[in-house]
Amino acid sequence: MKNWLLSFGISTTMILGGGFLIRFVRDGDFYIAEFIGGIVGIILIIISFLLKGSMKQDNSF
Repeated sequence: MKNWLLSFGISTTMILGGGFLIRFVRDGDFYIAEFIGGIVGIILIIISFLLKGSMKQDNSF
């Protein structure tokens, strides 16, 4: 689950966040849907790292 979440978060951030940054820098347009998609991707990456850390603590007895 955590690897899927990490890869989905990275791809969401790259596709939507990258498109947002390109349009924002080039044209000055602020597309809220792409901005929110990029933020959701960053949140998914953070959650996957937190899950990875909690799984590591649970397995070390």
